[in-house]
Amino acid sequence: MTAGKVYLVGSGPGDMELITLKGYRLLLQADVILYDHLLSMDLLSVTRKDAEKISVGKFAGNHTLPQEGINQLIIDKAKEGKMVVRLKGGDPYIFGRGGEEAEACFDDGIDFEVVPGVTSAFSAPCYAGVPPTHRDCTTNVAIVTGHRKKGDDRPIDIPKAGTVIFLMSVGNIPRIIKQLLEEGWESDTPIAVIEHGTWYDQRVIEGKLDNFLSIIKEKPLRTPGIFVVGKVVGMREKLGWYSKKPRILILGTHPEIYLNLGTIVHRQLIECVAVDDYTDADKQIENLDAFNWIVFTSANGIRHFFARLKAKGLDCRALANTKIAVIGKTTGETLTEYGINADLCSKVQSSKGLLEAFADIDITGKAILLPQAEVASQVLPDGLQRMGADVTKMPVYRTIEKQCPDVDFDYIDQVLFTSGSSVRAFIKRFGKVPENVKAFCLGLPTLTIAKENGIDAEVLPKNQE
Repeated sequence: MTAGKVYLVGSGPGDMELITLKGYRLLLQADVILYDHLLSMDLLSVTRKDAEKISVGKFAGNHTLPQEGINQLIIDKAKEGKMVVRLKGGDPYIFGRGGEEAEACFDDGIDFEVVPGVTSAFSAPCYAGVPPTHRDCTTNVAIVTGHRKKGDDRPIDIPKAGTVIFLMSVGNIPRIIKQLLEEGWESDTPIAVIEHGTWYDQRVIEGKLDNFLSIIKEKPLRTPGIFVVGKVVGMREKLGWYSKKPRILILGTHPEIYLNLGTIVHRQLIECVAVDDYTDADKQIENLDAFNWIVFTSANGIRHFFARLKAKGLDCRALANTKIAVIGKTTGETLTEYGINADLCSKVQSSKGLLEAFADIDITGKAILLPQAEVASQVLPDGLQRMGADVTKMPVYRTIEKQCPDVDFDYIDQVLFTSGSSVRAFIKRFGKVPENVKAFCLGLPTLTIAKENGIDAEVLPKNQE
């Protein structure tokens, strides 16, 4: 059997979008992914469904596999003829032991490539508003690991630089500060810790070398965290852009639609799947020429409709004599993936917005097909019927609940409910909306369901939809 190939890929510091284009492409192609725990699990959702995904993450004092075991697993999978992506947090060669894994491949005759990643040493300070270098502060920077091998009590090797960034140092920070002061650093030198850099729950704590330990005694540190020492810490008041963005919890599908609103924290509580019985839908597909309009209310409706169309041996040509309307720009963009431009697209992504778009069209007596979820709001079909249309509802998908990771609501500013099903799933999973979190709903039907469930919410303003 021909040996496979290994790619050591840096995933970046946590924000999923900071992976490189090359790293993303390799993830889409990989047969096997060996991944750390300090990366966005959302990255694993873009892999092939049949790809083998193996956690080899290392927690402080608790290793899923020793490094030697990881090295051997990489080699074993490559020898099976697989394309292996070793997905590492940050950059593979910045204190990530990627060099050791590359050496193991070389020693065993395994072909490998290394794909650099965005290191937390620079990205976390960036998201915290701290430039590692600045002409008014310093022109040099050093990166140091504050972690040594077990039993190594030698002083940390701290280079002389205007800014020093310490990685893997949470447990050693008292020793590091003591050493900095002993080596002549001024006691009023600014220092900051950046916890969970680039993640939604990023926290920054600032101080001086002489008072920092007392500050963090009142605010216990979380890992991972990096420390920045130097005058550049003082730039944060002007340059702290990330902390100004609201952190918004999205529970449904297609969180990318809402990126303009703030920092999106995606926890998919519902999933759209095929309905159990397509008998009625198939009859309507066989009679598409009887409809004057087909109205799509979501990207999910489009995808499941065309999947059923394909199952019946048809394609977009079956819609040649029918006009098509869509809710909002994003739904329209999904439609173009199937080679069709919408005849009518609402400016606002809501049932009300689409009804306003239809208000300028005479649809009296027109037959309208509405592919939608098995359980859906009546606002749109009722509104179209009041305009004189003959509406046929066509369930093409249904929503089911999913398990999702926990959310730290201390670091959430808003929650956006995009459907009634997302409201019900939230209540079941998390209970009440915390007092510090503002709730918004996409449209009046969702707001009604939220209020029925005791949630004090508002409709998302039109200029934000």
